Amino acid sequence: MFLQKKIIVVSGLPGAGKSTVAEQLSRTLSLPLLSIDPIEAAMWRSGIPKDATGIAAYEVARAVADEHLQLGHSVIIDAVSPVEAAREMWRTLAQNYNIRLVIIECICSDASLHKQRIANRKRNIPGMAEVTWERVEQRRKEYEPWQEEHLILDSARNAEDILTEALEYVQKADRG
Repeated sequence: MFLQKKIIVVSGLPGAGKSTVAEQLSRTLSLPLLSIDPIEAAMWRSGIPKDATGIAAYEVARAVADEHLQLGHSVIIDAVSPVEAAREMWRTLAQNYNIRLVIIECICSDASLHKQRIANRKRNIPGMAEVTWERVEQRRKEYEPWQEEHLILDSARNAEDILTEALEYVQKADRG
């Protein structure tokens, strides 16, 4: 399947399913995946203080995405992208290459399921503690709505249906 060059941003609160969707898209479409959490954890492991890595991890992902785009590859970004400053990076990068920015936002409409996922989550990212439900609730308060057209996927639904919907949305972006 041939895809036009694009940036696919998979965003949403921790535990809403964004990494799962991003990983499945990466495997299915054979596209590089840039995930903020492992980048930030690597920065912490190298001795950079936690209070200095927030937007810096996004900058690292943006720089690596830029390299891939220069090579003619599309990229998938796995990031909460909760505020305009983070989102503007992806917009600007897409504009610089005159390519599509495809946004997929993951939510979990079932609060008890979402909370259970957070409680049971084991991502095993060296140097990064698992997020707490309290932190998810704090991020929810900070999370700004996306202004662009985007797909909202509810991860309380069947995982196969979600992936199918995400793939169809990405392919639709190729058609215009």
